[in-house]
Amino acid sequence: MRPASRNKTESLYFDYPHFDAPQLAARNERQSTQVAIVGAGPIGMTAALALAREGISSVLFDAKSTFNDGSRAICIARPSYYILEQLGAIKPFLEKSLPWTTGRTFYRGRQILEFEMPDSADEKYRPMYNLQQQYIEAFLWQAVDASDLIETRWQSEVTGVADHEDDSVMLTVRDPAGEYDFCAEWVLACDGARSPMRKLRGKRLQGENFEGRYVIADIQMNHDYPTIRRALFDPDCRPGGTVLVHKQPENIWRIDYQLTDEESTEDALLEHTVRSSVAAVLKDLEFDGPWELEWWSVYTANTLALDDYRDGRVFFVGDSAHIVPIFGVRGLNNGLADAANIGWKLGWVLKGRAGTGLLDSYTPERRGATLDVFANATKSA
Repeated sequence: MRPASRNKTESLYFDYPHFDAPQLAARNERQSTQVAIVGAGPIGMTAALALAREGISSVLFDAKSTFNDGSRAICIARPSYYILEQLGAIKPFLEKSLPWTTGRTFYRGRQILEFEMPDSADEKYRPMYNLQQQYIEAFLWQAVDASDLIETRWQSEVTGVADHEDDSVMLTVRDPAGEYDFCAEWVLACDGARSPMRKLRGKRLQGENFEGRYVIADIQMNHDYPTIRRALFDPDCRPGGTVLVHKQPENIWRIDYQLTDEESTEDALLEHTVRSSVAAVLKDLEFDGPWELEWWSVYTANTLALDDYRDGRVFFVGDSAHIVPIFGVRGLNNGLADAANIGWKLGWVLKGRAGTGLLDSYTPERRGATLDVFANATKSA
């Protein structure tokens, strides 16, 4: 959500592109592909780049006409930077993102912990980087757009999926020009936490919901505090609750604050309520300078996953397969690892370098990684 004075994609610091739907003649000319990818967010684009690295063509479908708005996933871990390097997309990430190694924890205004993540001069990348999701998508899009093996169809919603008798999958796609069928040998569902593909395949996430709802608020301000993750427990601004603070590029600060049981989600998302809540957090941080509200949203903490990340010739990747809590910042990073994993495996199978049995390792490897994240996130919670 954005302030009432600005439209949905009118940002203080980022220019959102607009992507047209495919031309009718061009999209009718190509009705099939080796791999169809549903969702052109960070996970879908990473999967497409991983396939392209193996010499495999793909078609990306996304119902939107631009990138996701707001900071959303902002913390990129060291292993993810190695993935981005392998895909040839690392340069703009290094130029824009803010590296950090330190976390500070405060209880009722008093610092009780400071930790340093393992790092040394011998490491190529830092343990963690902060970067808004708009930039993550924009930088991945630069690599996707430069690849001759990837076609992206924006404003193209997948409304149906059916197994085809000749070992393929038939997608029903709707764009501004109408509805059409599209055939793929394999499909990667990278369409996020609310995953329409998951619903179309009759799949449900299993697991637990943590108590607690959090509002995410992005604000722009000139603040000289270093790029250090701050966690405030039981602060004056949120008695009994938790606040997380992260610095991002372009003087954007991400503030996550926990709602009480008495606060309704609807009221908490009202602009004047968000402004009041942010002002209270800034008072706790002893910041009294000017600031501007950029964007806000709400989330809940869950440990949810599919029992199997594969359904025939459809693979679920990223948040369509699992939803992890924000604690430990593993949502995006886990999804990028999913995309890299299924990308090279599917590439090897399609190139004849491995049998289809290789694909059976995707679920145990990546679901196992998710369960490990769940265990650690539960400790943090």
